[in-house]
Amino acid sequence: MDRFRKTVYNVNQEKEDLTVGKGWFPMADKRTMITKMAVKDGMLELLSKTSFQYVTVSALCREAGVGRATFYTHYTGLTDVIDELAEDAIQATKRAKAPGFAGIVELAGRMRETTDPAALAPYMELLPVCQRVADNPKYKVLFRDPFVSEYMLMNIYRREREHILPFLTKNYNLSPEQADKIFLFSVTGAFAVNRAMGWKKDESWYQVQKALLTFLEGGYQALSRL
Repeated sequence: MDRFRKTVYNVNQEKEDLTVGKGWFPMADKRTMITKMAVKDGMLELLSKTSFQYVTVSALCREAGVGRATFYTHYTGLTDVIDELAEDAIQATKRAKAPGFAGIVELAGRMRETTDPAALAPYMELLPVCQRVADNPKYKVLFRDPFVSEYMLMNIYRREREHILPFLTKNYNLSPEQADKIFLFSVTGAFAVNRAMGWKKDESWYQVQKALLTFLEGGYQALSRL
């Protein structure tokens, strides 16, 4: 069964909201969704085997089971596919709790009590977004390719800043520029540390995270007093 047929099967397995008879999606929209899922799944599969610099539209079309004309109906190039994967990954890891000082204090406090992974699992949504995305098994491969990982990082930064900056300026007496640079520091710093540690959550990772969160907690506390 090729990639496209597998995707059709997977969509149909979850078609409660896709059934045309229920009026949710027109048939053309359903076909578009199926095609895009096949292309994005194909990209993830190729990245698990080779670097992005060697991925071609032809190779992706073969992996996805779609024609080049179909590909160019939906995308202008390969980076468009990465853009959509970034959006999918972010949406799949949206957190319920607010970012900033409250989340840092809560997670730092929990890590001072224990570094047991099972005990900390409910609080992992408080981690920086790049870490949460990279923790998702489906999207982990996006952070192992040098080009794609940098592209993902800046994509996440651009997409999340509109939500984070108002929170930082309102709660920590920061100018928009200061808030922007603090958020950039947070995202790139977390990314650099986790990449250096191989994106693995072992005992060493938890100890490093505890130290970093304590450091950030102190910074947020100082900002809140300004």
